[in-house]
Amino acid sequence: MSGLFVKGSVSSDLGEGRTNNEDNYFLNGRTADYKYSENQNSTAFHGLSQNGVFAVFDGMGGSAKGEFASLCAASTLGKYTDSIINDTESSVNDYIEDTNKQICREAEKINRPIGSTMALLVIKDGKAKSYNLGDSCIYHISKGRVTRITHSHTVAEQLYRMRAITREEAERDIRRHRLTKHLGMKNTDNRNLAPYVSSTIKLLKNDTFILCTDGISDSVNEREINSIVERFDGKCKKTADAIIEKAIRNGSRDNLTAMVLRITSNRSKSILSKFSFGGYLHLYQLLPVMLVSAAVLLLLILIIFCLK
Repeated sequence: MSGLFVKGSVSSDLGEGRTNNEDNYFLNGRTADYKYSENQNSTAFHGLSQNGVFAVFDGMGGSAKGEFASLCAASTLGKYTDSIINDTESSVNDYIEDTNKQICREAEKINRPIGSTMALLVIKDGKAKSYNLGDSCIYHISKGRVTRITHSHTVAEQLYRMRAITREEAERDIRRHRLTKHLGMKNTDNRNLAPYVSSTIKLLKNDTFILCTDGISDSVNEREINSIVERFDGKCKKTADAIIEKAIRNGSRDNLTAMVLRITSNRSKSILSKFSFGGYLHLYQLLPVMLVSAAVLLLLILIIFCLK
């Protein structure tokens, strides 16, 4: 046992000028479903755990079909969570193959291409590893340093890795959104669906992971992400909301999803910190309850004394 725990929060926003949210997420069991809701924004929280599976998805296909693809990816992941924790590599590949087939079947049914990106993080026994398809990404922030641990599967990124264009050119290239890999690829073998797999990361206390769709990564740079993480220092919901607000201020016109995961040292310390002046629940907030309890106890003592 590592003695490290992960907590987290995710926020997904419709974004400016959009009518439906094609993003989705998997927060160790929690997903978004906009099918029967007029509200196209979503928030979820994750309490402390030592192990977990986390992911964000960006659907493609327009109308409600991008929604279908990303929701399919998120809901199917729930069926594989336990096996991924116990047997990560092969189970992630099984999950990808299963999800790809489901999306392809729907695409054939409606006779139009649909798909979804995937950026997935597995945390187990004090270590983390990421898997991704498409251009949704994951950042690891440790000791003030931001590292992007996913590789985008786009034409522009491919050209950059072939040294045909520079990094700066790749970031401006119109082909930066043309995906070379994603969930929902027809007539492909398992090799073409192989995700990019990061190296194993040994977790440290106060490490932070940001999982986000390209509505965020295209609009908020790593320096800005680091600044927001430092400002809110472990407050996951406020960090996620601030990242989305920054993307909107920077001009993003896409759906926006930001998941923030924070590594903490142990459960008891995290719970106790809620009652300190640095946490979100202060001791003075407990005074009314303490006073009522004391009054009830005193009343009971008086009743017992009078009965004697």
